[in-house]
Order: sequence, then C-alpha cells, then structure tokens
Amino acid sequence: MHKLSANKKTAIICAAALPVFVLVFVLALTVGKYGVPIDAFFGAVFGKDGYDMERSIIINLRLPRTIIAALTGVALALSGLLYQETFQNKLVSPDLLGVSSGAGVGAAIAIVAGLNVFAVSAFSFVFGIATVLITLTVSKVFRNRSSLMLVLSGIIVGGLAGAVLSLIKYLADAETTLASITFWLMGSFENSKMSDVFILAPIVVVCSVIIFIIRWRINIVALGREEAVSKGVNYRAYRVLIICISTLLTASSVAFSGTIGWIGLVVPHIARLAVGRNTARTVPLCIAFGAIFMVLTDVFSRTFTASEIPVSAITGLFGTVVFVVILFIRRKTINEND
Repeated sequence: MHKLSANKKTAIICAAALPVFVLVFVLALTVGKYGVPIDAFFGAVFGKDGYDMERSIIINLRLPRTIIAALTGVALALSGLLYQETFQNKLVSPDLLGVSSGAGVGAAIAIVAGLNVFAVSAFSFVFGIATVLITLTVSKVFRNRSSLMLVLSGIIVGGLAGAVLSLIKYLADAETTLASITFWLMGSFENSKMSDVFILAPIVVVCSVIIFIIRWRINIVALGREEAVSKGVNYRAYRVLIICISTLLTASSVAFSGTIGWIGLVVPHIARLAVGRNTARTVPLCIAFGAIFMVLTDVFSRTFTASEIPVSAITGLFGTVVFVVILFIRRKTINEND
C-alpha cells in the first residue's frame, strides 16, 4: 500500500511539473532586458504581422538558450543522482570523476589559442571525457575494484586538472583571455545557438531514456556488488553503463554552458525528500526538477542586472539555501538513512 501511495505521489508530482515547466519556459521567452508582453508573445509565435522584432528575439536569442538551459538542468540533475546512488554517497556531484575540471582545461586551451565558440565546446567535451578515462585508468593501476578507489582516483586526476587550469590562467593574458576563461568557468547560456540544441538534445534525450528504462536496476547496483550479483543483475556491466552515461551527460552540458555547480547535488536531494530513496521514482523527478530549476536560474541571471550574472553564482545562492532547508527537515533521520 505504501509503495502504491509513493508511486501515485510520483505521478501526481510529475503531472504537476509539466504545466509548471511550460509556464517557466514561456516566462523565459518573455522576460529579459527587452520585455515581450504576453499579447506580443502570442502574436510573434503565431506569425501575426507587426511582431518581427519580438519574433526575432524569441526565436533567435531566447529559445535556444532556454532549451539549452533545460537540457543542462536535466543532464546535471540526472548525473548527480546517478553518481550519488552508484557510489552510495549523497554528497558527491557530477564532477566526482574530474569531468568538469578536465572540461575546464580543454575550454581554457581553446580560448587561449583564440579558437571560435564551437571549438571551445568541442575541446571542453573531449577533455572532459579524456579526464574520466584517465581516472578509470588510474584506478585500475591500483588494482582495487572498490568504489572508494575510483573516487580517490577522481580526486587525484581532478586535482591535477585543476592545477593545470590554474597554470593556464596564470599564463593567459590578463586583459583578454583570462576574463574569457573566468567567465566561461562560471557558466552562462549567453552564447547558445540552435545549432547547439541540435547537438546537445539528442545526447541528453537518449541518455535520459536509457536511464529511465533501467531506473529500477540502479537501486540494485547501489546495494553493492554482492547484493546485485545475488539478485541476478550484472553489476559490472550496469555500473560501467551508468558511469558512461553520467560522464556523457556532464561533459556535454559543461561543453555548451560552462561549469555549473550545486544543481547536481541539490536536485537529487529534493527528489528523495519528495518520494523517498528509490530511483524508479527519483529519476523522473530529477528530470522535471532539473529542467525547471535551471530555466528559472537562467531567467534570474539575465533579468535583474544590466549585465548577465554567471549562472553558477545564482545556483550557488539558491543551492545553499535549499540545501540548508533540506538538512533542517531531515536533521533527525539523516544519520540513520545516509
């Protein structure tokens, strides 16, 4: 009865999240430095005459960045949940294996070399994936299959990537490239284009569908090798699949939006607080909450000041407040369950 109740609660929340996302999405298309009244919005969307400027702003500027923001929110929230469950640690984030640090190095190299925006994204993606591969290789060198060794390897490789990034920033021109590197590392959707959507959307959608299909098996993988094998689940294969998908989600989102913190840590906790610790239910909630949270973050980042506020600054402010609230609500049970 309790399980049925939890499933119904999940369905209700997901059903409620859909219209909320639509409203937030429309809000993101209408608000900003140039406000679009609701009548002008519908006139532009449905092709009426006299709304050429509004149509151009919505289609060419705000629509791509809003879609990228939603996809990034889904990617980071899902990857955070997968890492937390797979490594049985509720305090890990999507950068656990060094993917964000490596992506930052790739982007910094491309910026220093004076390459275009697409090349920066490409370098970021490739270096992010390469960093995780190096982490996996380092963990194998120690010949220890425990999750702790993989986490420690991620800390080592991520720390090395962070040191390399600091060196690149030190050598970069202080008046030009250094500012570009710093701004990229803080996250932004300002340069989003529809061509980026066509690249990022298939990655996020395919990965999300795969995770949705195997979401109940993630619970078994989270129990550990012995429990998974005893239940007839190929622990090694699913663990590798989950890590690969998490890495791909994080690397692709970082490549197009820069480094964005907190969402991969906080959103999974919100999902668990709503429906409990069961990935069969938390996966769809992370998809919904991640998209809504990130689109709202983008709205705040470009609405209240003359210049855009870095996305990580907004997620950091919201994330810390939300995390404190979660800890306060769960203060009596967090030691027992986590």
